[in-house]
Amino acid sequence: MHAIAIVSGGKDSIYAFYLMLQQGFETNRWVTFVPQIKESYMLHGINTEFVSFQAELSNVSHSKIFVSGEKEEEIVEMLHYLKLLKKKERFNAIICGAVRSEYQKHRLDMISEGLGIPCYAPLWHKNSEKLLHEIVEHGFEFIVVHGGEDFEKWLGRKICRENVDEFIDFLKSIGADISGEGGEYETFVVKTPFWKKEISVEGKVKKEENTISFVITRVS
Repeated sequence: MHAIAIVSGGKDSIYAFYLMLQQGFETNRWVTFVPQIKESYMLHGINTEFVSFQAELSNVSHSKIFVSGEKEEEIVEMLHYLKLLKKKERFNAIICGAVRSEYQKHRLDMISEGLGIPCYAPLWHKNSEKLLHEIVEHGFEFIVVHGGEDFEKWLGRKICRENVDEFIDFLKSIGADISGEGGEYETFVVKTPFWKKEISVEGKVKKEENTISFVITRVS
């Protein structure tokens, strides 16, 4: 089956892409939707300019599409773009990294129904703690790039086999969803089992209201 993957650059979307590759899916394109406002219910826009570098390492083409980010309107915009893409490229499925958000999953299903093709979410309803262990045990490593003020000590820090338990304990201590899908934190993948190299990242810390971000300035 030929699919496109909706990828943000974070751990869940890239891991979902990887799992579907293992199941024999052919995926030659990632699509990154970038909201133009921070209040998007569906998408996050931090460090998305570097997803193209991840895509290059993954040997896939990459499309970065700006959408309004307005509730419900962004769904119409995403569907419109994918309909245009479907006229140009052959694909008969969508891959996404949804884990727990019923809001996101329902709207991704709406988009796939509008296209007349299925949406595959291989992480859906997996236990969040087991999933985080599973991701790093499969050779993925990622950095935390956004979260509340409590995340300052983890910002820009790589999560891997050696410290994943410490990270999970921290998430439990502040009552955060372990998968981060509720917006508690965002990630950027720097290592996978299918890349020939690990991504080296440079960046700077940015504090804003009650949140803190690691803004990537360079990757190599």
